[in-house]
Amino acid sequence: MRWLEMTALAAAVAALSGPAMAEARWLDCKYTDTRRGVTNRFAMMFDDLRNVAYLLEGGRLIEGNQTSITYQALRTRFPPFLLTYNRNDGALSVTPLEGTAGGILTGDCRRIAPPPGAPSP
Repeated sequence: MRWLEMTALAAAVAALSGPAMAEARWLDCKYTDTRRGVTNRFAMMFDDLRNVAYLLEGGRLIEGNQTSITYQALRTRFPPFLLTYNRNDGALSVTPLEGTAGGILTGDCRRIAPPPGAPSP
């Protein structure tokens, strides 16, 4: 009889629970371009469940390619660079694709609320 009660409880929980909802998370990221001596800043949005990442540029979201999001890191590719964000310590690495001079650029990201006027993906 115990097995029947557990089966009924499991069926009730499954029937009442809805699908997992994705929560978009926003990051404010900055890195120093040692090749040019300037600090760059950008807003990025990512969604764990949909496995997507976007950059906010000029009021538009630009989707990254070949995105991989794990509990530890986010890796994605945008036309001018490859981006890796370490979710444990907030470290950011940016690898420019237009030549290899200068190598990997480093910075950091912090969680933020959605920027004012940011579109939804």
